[in-house]
Amino acid sequence: SRIQHMSFHATSTTSDDSTEKTVTSEDKAPATASEPACSPKVEELFQKIIWLDMIELHLLAELINEKLGLKISDAEKERMARGGGGKKAADDGDDAPAEVQEEKTAFDLKLTGFDAKAKIKVIKEIRGITSLGLKEAKELVEGAPTTVKKQIKMEEAEELKKKLEEVGATVEIV
Repeated sequence: SRIQHMSFHATSTTSDDSTEKTVTSEDKAPATASEPACSPKVEELFQKIIWLDMIELHLLAELINEKLGLKISDAEKERMARGGGGKKAADDGDDAPAEVQEEKTAFDLKLTGFDAKAKIKVIKEIRGITSLGLKEAKELVEGAPTTVKKQIKMEEAEELKKKLEEVGATVEIV
């Protein structure tokens, strides 16, 4: 795979803000084909990162953003979740074959609404499904649309959906 030279600017300060060091990518000569593109330490870290699953990668990204004080807006998160750059990014890519999507095995059960007359029944059913207290279950139901249960198998999701719909809830499996 081809690694492109990317420009960056990083500033680090000590806790007492007495020392500041600025590093830019222009400070180092770009790697040639015979030289490694990065330090052995970075390469070793990269080799560990590529073995993380998607949840671990997400958690790592959140941790890095938190530790560096980066804020990502909801719009940017949504754009990244859709694949980002739009037409320009698609045009810039190599002619590599598209990745094969894995079949989804874990689903989320989302409460989208409920019949006002059946609110108490829905709250009772949510309490049974989630083991929440009365107050928490009531807040969850009143906060619809909201996710009731995450990362469950399709069979369990369909069973819970059926139970909730029987008592007057509107539910979807995501």
